[in-house]
Amino acid sequence: MKKRFVGLAVVLVSLAAFGVGNAQIPFHGVIDPQRLTVQVDTAILTLPSAVDTVPTPGWSASGIVLDTFDFPDIAAWPFGVTLKGTIAGSPNTTNFLSPVADSWYPFLWPIEPAPKAMFYSMQGVGESRSAIEPLQRLKVSPSVVAGQMTIRLQPVGTSRPEVEIRDAAGNLIRALDCVAGASGLATATWNREDRFGRLVPEGVYFCQYPAAGAVRKVLVTH
Repeated sequence: MKKRFVGLAVVLVSLAAFGVGNAQIPFHGVIDPQRLTVQVDTAILTLPSAVDTVPTPGWSASGIVLDTFDFPDIAAWPFGVTLKGTIAGSPNTTNFLSPVADSWYPFLWPIEPAPKAMFYSMQGVGESRSAIEPLQRLKVSPSVVAGQMTIRLQPVGTSRPEVEIRDAAGNLIRALDCVAGASGLATATWNREDRFGRLVPEGVYFCQYPAAGAVRKVLVTH
């Protein structure tokens, strides 16, 4: 459930008004400990029609290591999130009211810089669960790229799969051929270089597998 990485974590979701029916969205949180030790034991999600209390075992971060937590899918973007746990061994409860995706919010802490939290989704609010399926065909690791990123996908069709790296404006940065393995998955690596061999600037990029309609968002840091 949990992923660890070093560096700055920024992930983006475009928020839209949530629809009707049984739509669900994946929901995730990130802790930036700001060189402290942060442990989150419980999250309380205030949703449009309910309040969900979610245990968050193992969600912790210390030093400069960030930590993410993947919550169960929820019906709509929450109006508020309360995180309960400890900071530097002291009990802490912080309410994050009306959190916006891809935005850092400080914990309630008397010393600067305070630890921070961010919440995000890889799917727009109001999309149906079936829209998640294409994402299952494409995985990237890590999603915060300081060196090299590994891309894994489930090929569609018989042609050799190709993924595209695009910048936040949608410009093609590089195309990569994926090599099929014995497991049936195809893999490729990206070392933060564009098609001319130059390191791309820090920022948000998209790894896209057009044949499956799958896109993963990544952040490049140096």
